[in-house]
Amino acid sequence: MKLKDIRPDHLNSLYSQLAQPGAGAGSAHASAKVDVAVLLKEKHLTRQGLADMSGISIKAVYAAVKGERVSKEAAEAISDALGNKLDKLFSVEEAGRTLSAKTIREYHRLIHTVLDQAIKEGLVAVNVADRATPPKVEQKDVNYFQLEQVTAIREALEQEPVKWKTLVHLLLITGARRGEILGLKWEKVDFNSNRVYICNNILYSADIGIYEDTPKTERSKRYVSLPAETMQLLRQYRVWQNTERLRLGGYYQDQGFVFAQDNGGPMHPDSVTTWLARFSKRHGLPHVNAHAFRHTMASMLYFNGVDSVSISKRLGHAQVSTTANIYAHVMEEADQRNADILSEVFLKKTASNS
Repeated sequence: MKLKDIRPDHLNSLYSQLAQPGAGAGSAHASAKVDVAVLLKEKHLTRQGLADMSGISIKAVYAAVKGERVSKEAAEAISDALGNKLDKLFSVEEAGRTLSAKTIREYHRLIHTVLDQAIKEGLVAVNVADRATPPKVEQKDVNYFQLEQVTAIREALEQEPVKWKTLVHLLLITGARRGEILGLKWEKVDFNSNRVYICNNILYSADIGIYEDTPKTERSKRYVSLPAETMQLLRQYRVWQNTERLRLGGYYQDQGFVFAQDNGGPMHPDSVTTWLARFSKRHGLPHVNAHAFRHTMASMLYFNGVDSVSISKRLGHAQVSTTANIYAHVMEEADQRNADILSEVFLKKTASNS
């Protein structure tokens, strides 16, 4: 449509369509429909050889050989390496997802910005996006763990590999996002000052794969102070990682990541989500997700009287108001606890004295 022909009802119709199930693009997966192991024998290729030729992980190759689901990108790489078309070797399952109200409002903001520019250039007289009605975003209560749940999680972590024990520990203590923890490099761990510098992010997209990115805002780049116990755990983990690196030899290409794949490359963000889901099932714990640790840290700080400015800085929010909006109900609960404390300190003592 031409810009001058767009009406508010056109935009409302678009927003309604975007809200329909399956409107969003999802991750596509593929399963081998031929015996990949036989193809490897015919071409005199090993699994490691196929991984090297295709540029994907050895784990993905093994999964494909077993007939398990792999990403569409991995399937395409394997097909190219074996000299075949994707549809000859794999069955592809396209996955659609439902877009959230927040995502649809982001589209609305983009359209509004485009139309604002069109007004400046004299292409349209009014911004019809002002008259459109994007979906409202309901502020959900944050999901955080109670202290007894944190204790149960920490006890269960004692039975897990040191890599995952350390990763989950950092999620809880730093309150950093999943991608920020995966983007952390050893050069940004300051053992002398007991802190880490959060300035890198690991993300994934279907068209790019796993990639590094800088935080969205300057405030997202931040130093986060850590307790001595955390630093000691990091030292223990670094010893283990160095031992593994020596054991793997040339296979391990060190890129400096604190948490890496077995070949030294950055981890897939979803691997953390998958591991936490399996971890919670293994130990009979409530559903554990990475972002809940971020909310837990912030909530515990509020309950212990820490101000929003300090919490916002630790979380890396661009504005303190963002922190206050997200944790509004936590602040109310913390204020109620403060009222109980004041009652205990002033009123009950006075009553007993009288």
